[in-house]
Amino acid sequence: MRNRNSIEEKNLRKILKEKRLELNMTQRDLGELLNTPHTFVNKYEVGERYLTFTEVINICKNLQIDVHSLLDDVMEKSSKE
Repeated sequence: MRNRNSIEEKNLRKILKEKRLELNMTQRDLGELLNTPHTFVNKYEVGERYLTFTEVINICKNLQIDVHSLLDDVMEKSSKE
């Protein structure tokens, strides 16, 4: 069963948000690229909403993140906590 407060979920949200900010994107900017409302971005960043695997892939494409690297980063940070 998924847990929004799991270390992995928190790390995923943190990494995606940090990358968005590194690219100087607002939630609205990313929402437009994803063809979703900016509230979609806000809800997954604060943990109110889960992301599907295909949504993660789409977000990664728009944030210029390699999906394999994302997985490695999430797991690496999770093993340290």
